[in-house]
Amino acid sequence: MAETLHRLSGGRLILGLGGGFSDEEMLAFGVGQRTPREKVDGLEEAIHIIRGLWSQPSFTFDGRIYRTDSADIEPKPVTPIPIWLGTFGDRALALTGRLADGWIPSYGYAPPERAVVLRDKMLRAAVAAGRDPAEITCAYHVQVRVGEHPDDPGIISGPAELVADRLRGLIGLGFTTFNLSPVGPDTDEQLTLLARHVIPATRPQA
Repeated sequence: MAETLHRLSGGRLILGLGGGFSDEEMLAFGVGQRTPREKVDGLEEAIHIIRGLWSQPSFTFDGRIYRTDSADIEPKPVTPIPIWLGTFGDRALALTGRLADGWIPSYGYAPPERAVVLRDKMLRAAVAAGRDPAEITCAYHVQVRVGEHPDDPGIISGPAELVADRLRGLIGLGFTTFNLSPVGPDTDEQLTLLARHVIPATRPQA
């Protein structure tokens, strides 16, 4: 499925993965409840398996949680598909630094003062693994509302100029990409306001 979407989108797919934040959802699908360690171990194994299936025929992997035996999927992606992780704990951040193409925490769970600390941990892990930290895209998932101010510190809201100014501040912290999630019932109007008045104001002026 990822290869198909990647091809149909002209190579623009980014695959986001997680270790299974919601135990209720995992139990609902019969996966079982895993410990935090098992979630991180499973996420690492999943990355190895996904990349192996994307690049090798008859891929075999014998992990502690997942395994494959001469598995194959076709067609293979013509160009690499980036894998981004939204991680917060120390072991998961170290995994991101070792293996991921991008890191995308959520503003509501990791406000700027915490996100900076987490980002530094992740980038130090990348260096320890012999990687160039510049290879890893540091993105930020942010809920936004242009207009009235919801009483929620996890949402960036206010007039377009204020929202743009706060996003520019996040760029200054080292986040170069945003996944903006509009809040409220008028999604189409919010998308228009973001496209016309917020996003252009966050870009460097020529």
